[in-house]
Amino acid sequence: MALEKFYEELLGFADLKVVSFEKHPGKYIFHCEHESVSAECPNCMEPTGVVNQYETRKVQDLRISGREVWLHVKVGQYYCPTCHRYFYATPAWVEPGKSYTKRQKKWIFELCEKQAFTQVGALVNLSHKTVERLYYEEAEKRVDIKRRYKDVRKLGIDEISVRKGKKDYACVLVDLERGIQLDVLPDRKKETLVSHFQGLGKDFCNQIEVVCSDIWKTYLNVGKELFPNAEIVIDRFHVVKALNGVLDETRKKLRREFKNEDCFKSIKWKLFKRPEKCDAEDRSLLDKAFEKSWLLKEIYELRNTFNSMFDIAKDKNQLEKWLDDWMAFAARLDSPPLDAFLGTLKRWKPQIAAFASEHVTNAATEGLNNFLRYFRRISFGLPNFQHMRWRILMATA
Repeated sequence: MALEKFYEELLGFADLKVVSFEKHPGKYIFHCEHESVSAECPNCMEPTGVVNQYETRKVQDLRISGREVWLHVKVGQYYCPTCHRYFYATPAWVEPGKSYTKRQKKWIFELCEKQAFTQVGALVNLSHKTVERLYYEEAEKRVDIKRRYKDVRKLGIDEISVRKGKKDYACVLVDLERGIQLDVLPDRKKETLVSHFQGLGKDFCNQIEVVCSDIWKTYLNVGKELFPNAEIVIDRFHVVKALNGVLDETRKKLRREFKNEDCFKSIKWKLFKRPEKCDAEDRSLLDKAFEKSWLLKEIYELRNTFNSMFDIAKDKNQLEKWLDDWMAFAARLDSPPLDAFLGTLKRWKPQIAAFASEHVTNAATEGLNNFLRYFRRISFGLPNFQHMRWRILMATA
C-alpha cells in the first residue's frame, strides 16, 4: 500500500486525497486535495462545477501520537453561472468559517468540561478566547431546554450565592424526580420567575404536581399563582435548619452568660446531630451541658421530636395535628428565638405539613454549590451569567 493511501485511511475522510507528508517536531503536516467535482452555490443553491481557481486552507485536526495534525487542503473556488458569484467549497468535515475540523471541535469542547479555557488552549495550540467562543457556541446548541422541562412533574426552586457576602443570588430550578438541575435564573425576583415560567407555556404550568422551596415568600407566591394543579411544599431541610438555629442561639446565649463553663463549648455540631448518630463521647458532652441548662435540653428534645414527626407521619393531615400539639407545648417555654420559629411555623403550617404527603426535598440543589465554586475557580469568576448558566447546564445534562 502506498504511504499516501495509508495516510488517507488513517485520516478517514472519504473525499480527501493526500499528496505529501511532512514531519516536524511536535507537528505533522499533510498536503491534501479536496476531491470535489461540484459544489452548491450558497446564494442561489444551484450546483456548479466551474472552478475559477484554487486556494490552500490550513485546518487543524485531532492529534496523532501526541503531535499536532495540520491539513493543508487545496480547495476550489467555484463560479456560479446562475447568479454570477464566486465561492469556495468547504469540505463537510471542516467547521464552516473555522480553521479546525468538526471532530477537533468536538474534542476541544469535551476537554473544556473539566478544565479552564486557558489550559485547553495550551493543549490544542489555540488562544483561550477562541476556545471559550467555541465552547459556548456548542453549549448553546447542545442544551435542549424544552427537552429538559418536558416531563417535569415535581419542581424544586432554590437559590445559590453567586458572590459570597454580597446577597447576590441565582435561582436554581430542579426536577425532583430525576434529581437534576433544569435551569439557572440570574436572580430570585418574582418578575424573573414569572417571566421564565410563563415563557414555558400553560401546558408546562398545568403539568406540575408539586412545587418545593424554602421559606421564601416569592417562591411560595409564584407557586400558588402559576401552578394551579400543584401542591406547595416547604422543604423540610430548611425548616429543620431554622429550628437548629434556635438551638444554636440558645447555646450562644448560655456561652455569653456562663463564660467559665466549658460544657457549652464545642458542642454546636453535636447538638445538630441526630441522637442515633451520636457516639458515647458526644452524649457525655451533651449530658454535661444539659445538667447546667434545662432549657437547652428541652429545645434539643423538641428538635428531636420534630424530626421524628416528619419521619413517621403518614399524610399532611396527621402531621398538621401533630404540629399543633408540638407548638402548644413549645409555646410554654420562655425562649424568644423559639417563639419566632413558632410564628413562622404557624404562618406556613399547611405548606410545611405537605411534606408528609409528597415526601419531596430540595437536597439535589445542594450539590450545585460545588459546581458553581468549581466553574468560578477554573473560569476566573464567570462574570457573565449566561456563560455560568451554560457551564452548569452542560455539567448537569
